[in-house]
Amino acid sequence: MINVTSLTKEFQIFSKLSSTCKELFFKASHSKKTVALSNINFHVNMGEVLGIIGRNGAGKSTLLQIICGTLTPTTGTVSVNGKIGALLELGAGFHPDFTGIENIYLNASTMGLSKKQIDKILAQIVDFADIGEYISHPVRTYSTGMSMRLAFSVATSTSPDVLVIDEALSVGDQEFSQKSFNRIMELREMGTTILFCSHSTYQVEALCDRVLWLEKGKMVKLGPSKEVTTAYQEDQEVLSYQSEKQIGTSVADQNVNNSRIKKIEFFKNGNQCSRTVSMNSRSDYLKIKVWFHAVKNEPTLAITIRKVSGEIVASAGSLNDKSSYLINAEHQRYFEIDFPKISLLKGNYYIDVSLFCEHGINTLDYATRVLELKILQNDLEQGVAHLNHKWVD
Repeated sequence: MINVTSLTKEFQIFSKLSSTCKELFFKASHSKKTVALSNINFHVNMGEVLGIIGRNGAGKSTLLQIICGTLTPTTGTVSVNGKIGALLELGAGFHPDFTGIENIYLNASTMGLSKKQIDKILAQIVDFADIGEYISHPVRTYSTGMSMRLAFSVATSTSPDVLVIDEALSVGDQEFSQKSFNRIMELREMGTTILFCSHSTYQVEALCDRVLWLEKGKMVKLGPSKEVTTAYQEDQEVLSYQSEKQIGTSVADQNVNNSRIKKIEFFKNGNQCSRTVSMNSRSDYLKIKVWFHAVKNEPTLAITIRKVSGEIVASAGSLNDKSSYLINAEHQRYFEIDFPKISLLKGNYYIDVSLFCEHGINTLDYATRVLELKILQNDLEQGVAHLNHKWVD
């Protein structure tokens, strides 16, 4: 339905009005160019729902405006097969001095509908917008929520082949927001191709088949919704840990003679695994064994699970749990901890290990980022961990 090929969009920025005049009339160059989009390539199939995410200024709105034809590309091509229903910035396409009814005819006619076709769906548009007597008042008297109601009703009632939504649903009351998403789901079931831009990764993940992630006008990632939204959320979290990529740095690495941690082993579903492992949330189980050299007093161990940003999301300590180490037949000492049906939700995590004195105060040895843990998830539950719960019917 949509093909975007080698799309680039540049804007000229003028420092003052006189520079604009000189540029226009004398071809003087007193401006600088900013690249809003650079070499964008993707396609959208018929009936597909494509989400578009990215920080403010990433180029999302510019891309949607070019697809809708309200902006032209600097280079590259965009082709759309079918009629577009667009919900871009609030008030776009409305004349402030026209009434709501008059704007319905104006807006729908720009989508290619005749007056007779608009007459047939007028009552449906008015009923869905549900703004009462204001439908006969000038649009300049509308609140932002009322403008959004009318714009959404027009865009979705005209049977578009392609529906484009740019953040507008964040405005308005909860009741209309729910009604709007119900309408979107109906159009999706009918095979309408949808471009959905939102800062809500939950909405994007729940609604979209694939997601395009833009950053500073460039494509970062395009793929299945869960995969791309997870990567985007992780990127938002990465702060201080972004520059430190070593796995397993510890006191033991710095001073072999004084090391206390001897070896760390990891097991996924009973099988030993490497320091980078993918696990399914609430399905796979993780076992960690930490072998250590004998020390004078009885040591304790702590396991810490961190997000990639460094934030602690969970921990477990042998002292707190009143557990001790084990000794095998060869008199080797080790701690063993199991995480059955690991309850972390989707995302990337790191595990740190710390060996403490018997009081859990003095650090005898430690190892950071000993395991890179990628959690996969099939459902829509959000957060960092699952809490056991039961719905009462």
